Amino acid sequence: MGILDQLTDGDALWNILETQHSSGAKSHGKAGKNMNRKFGVRVLVFFVLALCFACRPTTAQESHLPKLLLRVMNRHFTVGKRIPSDYLKVFSDGSVECHAIKFGEHDEDDVKKGQLSPDDLAKLTSALNDSGFQDLSDEYKLQRVVVDSWMEWDITIERSWLHSQNITLAFSGGNGDSKLPDALRKLGCQILDLRRRVYGDDGAYYNPACSGS
Repeated sequence: MGILDQLTDGDALWNILETQHSSGAKSHGKAGKNMNRKFGVRVLVFFVLALCFACRPTTAQESHLPKLLLRVMNRHFTVGKRIPSDYLKVFSDGSVECHAIKFGEHDEDDVKKGQLSPDDLAKLTSALNDSGFQDLSDEYKLQRVVVDSWMEWDITIERSWLHSQNITLAFSGGNGDSKLPDALRKLGCQILDLRRRVYGDDGAYYNPACSGS
């Protein structure tokens, strides 16, 4: 048998290694060889199982976790202050989550949750998929002069068939907001309505912009 054949043959390779030991240690070498082979098999099985676990398909529970549909981060401008808040989150199962707008430094965060009816969820989903969103810009500033307070929203719309869409919208209420693209104005009014229903905010200030929505 040639040298190359010996190196590619497992038993021959072990025989070559065994010749390096004394004759008195042959029995121990054979036992060590068997132990090493068993250890190697166990290691291989471990890695195969670990790979299978890592690549396993998602379970039914994981695949049915609700996905984020809409998120609105708010910056409330009032009396020289800029107050950030996690204004609204809506998930694919219709669950809604709103955080407090903390006007004072000692105000605590308050989280309120709600549940949309199937009809309300369908209306919101339809609004988020309005064809008018395809032509929107990334940012819409105030549509009129405001001296008291207004909100600026970072809106994130998640879609399974398209990349997420991010829009910054300054929403002040009043007739000026009627100049916004119709799809965006209607979404703004839906955001206000959901916030009012879940968190209890008074949206009367914005009614002029949302009349007829």
